[in-house]
Amino acid sequence: MIKALIIDDDDFFAQLLASMLAGPDVEATIASSLAQAEAMLAADAFDVVFLDVRLPDGNGLDLIPRIKEQVGAPELIIMTGLGDPDGAELAVRNGAWDYIQKTGSPEGLQLSFKRALEFRRNKQSALPVERRGIVGGSPRLTEVIGQMARAAKSSANVLILGETGTGKEIFARAVHANSQRASKNYVVVDCASLQEALVGSDLFGHRKGAFTGAVSDKSGVLQRADGGTLFLDEISELSLELQKSFLRLLETRTFRPLGDTREVRLDFRLVCASNKSLADMVEAGAFREDLFYRIRSAVLQLPPLRELKDDVLSIAQHHLERICRDSRLGQKILSGELKAFLQEYAWPGNVREMIHVLEAMVATAPDEEMLLPAHLPQELRIQMLRARVGRTGGACAGAHPTAASEPAGPLTSWNAYKKQEQERVECAYLDGLIQASGGDLKRAMQISGLSPSRLYGLLSKYGRSLGGARGQRHARPDPTSGQYPATGQCPTGGPAGQDDWPNDTEGQ
Repeated sequence: MIKALIIDDDDFFAQLLASMLAGPDVEATIASSLAQAEAMLAADAFDVVFLDVRLPDGNGLDLIPRIKEQVGAPELIIMTGLGDPDGAELAVRNGAWDYIQKTGSPEGLQLSFKRALEFRRNKQSALPVERRGIVGGSPRLTEVIGQMARAAKSSANVLILGETGTGKEIFARAVHANSQRASKNYVVVDCASLQEALVGSDLFGHRKGAFTGAVSDKSGVLQRADGGTLFLDEISELSLELQKSFLRLLETRTFRPLGDTREVRLDFRLVCASNKSLADMVEAGAFREDLFYRIRSAVLQLPPLRELKDDVLSIAQHHLERICRDSRLGQKILSGELKAFLQEYAWPGNVREMIHVLEAMVATAPDEEMLLPAHLPQELRIQMLRARVGRTGGACAGAHPTAASEPAGPLTSWNAYKKQEQERVECAYLDGLIQASGGDLKRAMQISGLSPSRLYGLLSKYGRSLGGARGQRHARPDPTSGQYPATGQCPTGGPAGQDDWPNDTEGQ
């Protein structure tokens, strides 16, 4: 999401500009004074700031240093109702992107905004970024990666927010890898597993004789982070007492090991992560407000996997290749139908859930070159079939029978009619598959999601070959053998839609 801040006390103009900028990917916020703007800059990160020179509580140009101090400093567009060449020179010398008159055309304001964003994107793409396992290239993910890279280059504390399984620890490692502390230690503290009784010794260390069992000096986790990065995973799980201890550590950058009389000074960069809304926890009294503002100098909001449709397949392929390497198996590919399911599924557990699903599929089919829907865990296969039924409206829901779908001739038993219709659909589908794949086996498997044995069985049943031409569609099976003639003819029936294709896992 692109964020713009409009600092202007002219409410009509500010609202007009905000409506001009607003869009699916643009969020415009308005501040009507210097004081209000400073509060907003402290609370959030912006990509572009429109700044009016004349404000009720001072000169807008005085705010420029504060804006440029922000993590990932936003592009600055100075606005004024009066032409002031000296002000324009001062603005540009202080790093403003543009200096424009409010009396100009709306198109001019929009053009300035567009060019500022283009400049910003080019500037971000020029940053050498060490991804450290971050996979994907969609605009949404690229934007977050850019925010991560800018935050990493600063010394600001970073708060990473996102649902369970969105990759918060991977982004934390990337912050460390792209920082000036990359050659130093990266230390992880799992706040959910900290035990109150042992936390003093584990975090701060102790001196020999500090308590019963302390037979030697011990360095705590914090001391190992000196010079490097300290990552507090799931900081929302800290008790209020531990929150108080970490607040003091952040304020003084010192601590005292148990049993020691001396203060130890620490130099570290703090990165925190949470899958809960810390703002809501502050409101409920479960998280200290002063600590909250200390740790959120830069905030990264990671999108859930369901909002990264364009990245799903590349993420899946990346982890599939890694799982196969770790299992010492040959590389596998995903069938066409399985790819479609992976993109459509909501992934409530995000990337972590996807990894577990892929691991289960590889364990189920270690010798298969292609993974199919049949290899999905049972609960996901059920969801996939339900979704298929939902797309087709169920067995006949909402449909009116046509001549093509009605039984021809006297009504037979249900099983006989179902078998006849299934064979008609299978044969028609094979003809379409041969054309769509151009007779290429691998392509046909990818499109259909069928295993080699299942595909060859169907081709043999209807006298087809991947190199053969599509035949007539008016043959009936031999009454004795039940097989169709080898001339490539299909049984009588209307056109078959792909949604009528029987369960492709049958007989695999």
